[in-house]
Amino acid sequence: MKYSSVIITGSVAYDEIMDFPGQFADHFHPEKLHQINVSFVVDKLNKQLGGIATNIAYNLSLTTKVPVKVLAAVGSDGRAFLNFFQKNGIATDGIIIDNDLFTATGKVMTDTRDNQIWAYYYGASAKGKNIALKKYIDKNSLVIISAVHTDAFLHFQKQAIELHLPYLYDPGMSLTWISDKDLQQGVEKCRWLVGNDYEIAQILKRIRKTINELTDYGLQIITTLGERGVVYQSKNENYHVVGYKVQDVIDPTGAGDAWRGGFIAGIVNGLSIVDSLKLGNALASFAVEKYGTVNHRPTMKQIRERAHVL
Repeated sequence: MKYSSVIITGSVAYDEIMDFPGQFADHFHPEKLHQINVSFVVDKLNKQLGGIATNIAYNLSLTTKVPVKVLAAVGSDGRAFLNFFQKNGIATDGIIIDNDLFTATGKVMTDTRDNQIWAYYYGASAKGKNIALKKYIDKNSLVIISAVHTDAFLHFQKQAIELHLPYLYDPGMSLTWISDKDLQQGVEKCRWLVGNDYEIAQILKRIRKTINELTDYGLQIITTLGERGVVYQSKNENYHVVGYKVQDVIDPTGAGDAWRGGFIAGIVNGLSIVDSLKLGNALASFAVEKYGTVNHRPTMKQIRERAHVL
């Protein structure tokens, strides 16, 4: 199928990224988990533009000429996002500005083994519930539903289902609050389900389905495995595409979103599933070579050469 545009829903947020020069595991004692009071002194702090929708949209802008639009809400401090999107050819007419709240903000600490601890402030992102998906789509739009404030996430999920739109479902961080009923509906109506191995296992457990049962419905399930690559499963096809070796991993934050951007670009560019998976792996490998989630700037030639996609 040829897609005319990609509509991305999800978080638009500032990322405050901190590096902890040790291992979190050394500071948690199993016999004392009834009361946790731990302070981590970090040696690096950087504030970046981020959020799932931002990261996916940016990586798409590197790899496709198909129009990309973000539907989200930012706060009074969100002008930097509008400038960034416009600079990178990403449409902003679907973004609400709420001058009474701050833009959503994620704070993450990463230890020397790439383990991460996140804290997240939703802020203005809840106002995404006021955006009508129908206003921004056409009959050949592909929709991405990724984690954001509860109200906005369920609002976009409901609209995508009612409008019978093809969508990639990426519940991710929403798994901590979404009900089993809403999760099952979102999964069973999607075209692609994406998550890491832990997330996919949680989803299957909560909706009481197996991989085979979901693929029999026509779903395509993608399990990301970090540096080990990705597994794709559908009714008739199964692939494991290995990741690309990176000599120096600077920051793993946003690698999963970069992968999603590359994979989606492959789909809308008309590439095969395998080549789309490779494109995702390539984008993820470029992302971890830079600090922050939208600071890598490979050319299309460099991306295709790394992905071995012509």
